[in-house]
This record gives sequence, structure tokens and C-alpha cells, in this order.
Amino acid sequence: MPDQSHVGRRYEARGQVVDAGRAGAMATAIAGPATAFEPHAVPPTFAAVYCLAPTLAQVFTDPEVGVNLAGLIHGEQAFEWPARARPGDVVDASAEITDVEEKRGMTFVTLRFEAARPQDGAVVCRGRSMMIIRGQA
Repeated sequence: MPDQSHVGRRYEARGQVVDAGRAGAMATAIAGPATAFEPHAVPPTFAAVYCLAPTLAQVFTDPEVGVNLAGLIHGEQAFEWPARARPGDVVDASAEITDVEEKRGMTFVTLRFEAARPQDGAVVCRGRSMMIIRGQA
């Protein structure tokens, strides 16, 4: 189970490609039959694919942290997009455990995320997420 000793633990997923086809499919799913606001745009929520998924997979499978997926609850999440992600971009994603607290028999784990283009250093996504874990590992 995560504890204070895990604060500062970092996870990196370098070389994540912002796939134009998958981003376009997500834009169509969001917009429905309406024309997307900007052709070939990458929806902000696509950050779940190139930033969250590859780093959270590492957090969830880290045996030293021991996240109990059966007791996992999504607490809160916030994002900002300082620069626009573009189809075909290659980004380096990272996550860091920034806080772990025990409250009322539950573990609250806060993570900070970021994805940046290595070629120009532009941060295309930055975020924070808090997970609540019930029960024991």
C-alpha cells in the first residue's frame, strides 16, 4: 500500500506519439456528427492516452508501491495545456507521487503529471490527480 516513503517516486514514459488517427477518432467521438472545431486538432482529453495511461500503468504495477486496484477510487483530477499537442508530436510523459495521506482507513495518493516535446521543450500537458484507495493491498 502506498505510504509517505513513496513520495517523490517518479515514472517516465519517453517517446509517446500523439497518433493522428487515434486523436481524430477521439475528436469525432466527442464532437459526434458535428464537424470538429479545427480539423486535425488533438482534443485536450487525448492527454489521457499520451500522458496518463503510460505513467499510471507504471504506478499501478510498481510492486513496491502496491496499489490495490480493487479498492481504487478516482478522487479528483485537474489539467492545463500550456502548449498545443499536435498530431505526430513525440512527447516524454512523467508522473510523480507528491503526497500520500491516510484518512479514515483510506489512502489518498496525489500525483503530478507532465508531458513535453523534447525537441522544443514545450509542455503540452500538466496535471494533478488524486486517487483514493480503500482496503489493504
